[in-house]
Amino acid sequence: MTERQFLLFCCIIVGALASMAAIILKLFVVKLEQYFFESSKYGDIVWYQALIPVLGIGLSSLLIERVYKKNFLKGNDKIVYAMAKKQSELPFSQCYSHIVTAGITVGLGGSCGLESPMVATGAAIGSNLGRATFLPYKEKTLLIACGIASGISSAFGAPIAGVLFALEVLLIDMSITSFIPLLISAAIGALLAKIILGDNVLLTFNTIKEFNYKNIFLFVGLGLLAGCMCLFYTRTFHWLEHRFAAMKTPVQRWAIGSFFLACLIFIFPQLFGEGYSFIKTLAETGQIEKNSILIAHVDNEWWILLFIAGIMFFKVFAAAFTILGGGNGGSFAPSLVIGALLGFIVGRFFQLIGYVNVPVTNFVVAGMAGMLSGVFFAPLTAIFLAAEVTNGYSLFIPLMIVAAISFFVVRSFEPLSLEMKKLSQQSALNPTNRDKFLLSRLELRFLIRKDFPHFNVNASLKDMLIALHDTDKDVYAVTDDKNILQGVIYLNDVKNILFDNANNKGEDIRITAGDLMMKQIPLTIEDDMESALLKFEKLTSAKNILPITDSENKWLGFISKSSILDKYRAEIIRSS
Repeated sequence: MTERQFLLFCCIIVGALASMAAIILKLFVVKLEQYFFESSKYGDIVWYQALIPVLGIGLSSLLIERVYKKNFLKGNDKIVYAMAKKQSELPFSQCYSHIVTAGITVGLGGSCGLESPMVATGAAIGSNLGRATFLPYKEKTLLIACGIASGISSAFGAPIAGVLFALEVLLIDMSITSFIPLLISAAIGALLAKIILGDNVLLTFNTIKEFNYKNIFLFVGLGLLAGCMCLFYTRTFHWLEHRFAAMKTPVQRWAIGSFFLACLIFIFPQLFGEGYSFIKTLAETGQIEKNSILIAHVDNEWWILLFIAGIMFFKVFAAAFTILGGGNGGSFAPSLVIGALLGFIVGRFFQLIGYVNVPVTNFVVAGMAGMLSGVFFAPLTAIFLAAEVTNGYSLFIPLMIVAAISFFVVRSFEPLSLEMKKLSQQSALNPTNRDKFLLSRLELRFLIRKDFPHFNVNASLKDMLIALHDTDKDVYAVTDDKNILQGVIYLNDVKNILFDNANNKGEDIRITAGDLMMKQIPLTIEDDMESALLKFEKLTSAKNILPITDSENKWLGFISKSSILDKYRAEIIRSS
């Protein structure tokens, strides 16, 4: 094979393997649900449904903490970090660890989604195949993208959404020629999912009606509400994440998270599991199973609508308690479920007040697009996913309106999505735009030069002249006895003094390095490239080199502005 043919062959293999992994995960969850609930005599009892997720989260947490340990990477932000800082290399154990842990979590009733584990598994398959075949960084990253696209495509039977997800959510910057491998991988994923899983397992809607332009203002309102709900979801999740991070042990996180989840499921049984079958039934029939103590003997439509609003509101907390309590899953499914419930509430509300020509299913699908767009900052993924699960594109206009408005509302208050915000806080990466992201992938520690003279602060002029005799450098560090940086000497600033004393060979012992140095704000090893360049901008044009220190202000060497720009140009070439 030629290199291009071999790469295409690898993309096909990754697409097939990632799809099979997603299908195995989905079937694993189905089998667990059948064994523990459908075949069990206690399966329909609410207290049983509330307690079994406690077991699922506990088992998943035990595997993550004791078996997979540091090799377990949870969240899309970890994939982006690996692509940026670790040469697109992911642990081999991630090819199967997410299948086991996510399957146990969701299969036993955890209130989260399988899509994030599918993405992590597909990415790991692509990374490890690229490493095994000795592919360079660019091709290895393409295989990761193919695995991600295939995973999302298999989850919904939506190949276009899978491709867009890889490009939008995970900041993968691909050329137009890379779309062919991505499309092939996504198509393989959708095809295998359709053949093996069928429409009974995949999320589909069959009661969609044609778009009526008279409802346009209702969709605008739905977009605004979806944006507000996205803000509530992201900020609540972020707040709870900080609270759980402060807990000392995984056992404590599991106990508290699973306890609150069990309480929520006991009151709102519809919070059990992913929730796709619930919203599908709700959209197609408009009916809800009255298995909660709150609506067991209630026939009032308004009260039932209020109960559905409670499910929507507490789904945020149920997903957070599941994931933060130690379970493995993602926010993809909770976002879609919350959006579907929001759309149903809006559509049903207007039906109850007399607007009979409001198609509730249309609003359910549009609400899904609005939530997905606002939570993940992925409007294109949201639009095409919602269009593909309805088996048609008749709702393109309302989907575009709702997704765009929701995205605009969230972006007005939050510059980053939920997971990219976590990435930005936990690393030096800047995901606000692609140029800054590319720059933040570089690290100062790889640019340090140590072949510069440095002098003790008390060094005499004579000693300095001897050291400078055989060097071509024009900048020198001044340190104390403990190597703590005291200042910098630039040759152009002191050459008159040096030359005047050169004839008497530095006999004027009153002049020391401390007298010649100037105070200079150094770079630190914790600085990112963007802040480093900002420090260089404050220098005069003749001073394009700065010292760099560690966290204790010990001198490590020098870094020049030109070396940063050269490295940045090389990174652009490598990634393009």
